[in-house]
Amino acid sequence: MSSLSIQAIIELRMPELVTSPDPRLADFIKLSKGMTGQEFGDCYNQAVALRVLHWLEKEKQSGGTSSSSSVHHGKVTSEKEGQLAITYQKGSSTTNDKYGDLSTTQYGNELIELMKGCLLLPRTRIGTSGYPFQPTL
Repeated sequence: MSSLSIQAIIELRMPELVTSPDPRLADFIKLSKGMTGQEFGDCYNQAVALRVLHWLEKEKQSGGTSSSSSVHHGKVTSEKEGQLAITYQKGSSTTNDKYGDLSTTQYGNELIELMKGCLLLPRTRIGTSGYPFQPTL
């Protein structure tokens, strides 16, 4: 099976990057590669791309670049229009603490599912009848 490149996956999932490229994309990919283990096997490029897409989506949700002072983490739990009051969910109170903030975006949730699907469990050698050895009669 031929695998798409990391950048091709990102552009496929977020087509606006084709018409308005983000000059930081190569750096995001490098950072994501450093955080993504080889346990993904054939899905490695997809895992790296999903992490980058998650970061870009978080940035979009916050309304600016990650250097913006308006960046907040967590889901909005309450809003008030008069005198504008917004309350954000604290990261430590989420049920997916081991996944950090990944559960806050579609791409992060896809990465979590990919992580769960790539979990390598111990395996034993089992014969065709379900037992290690074929009985001989």
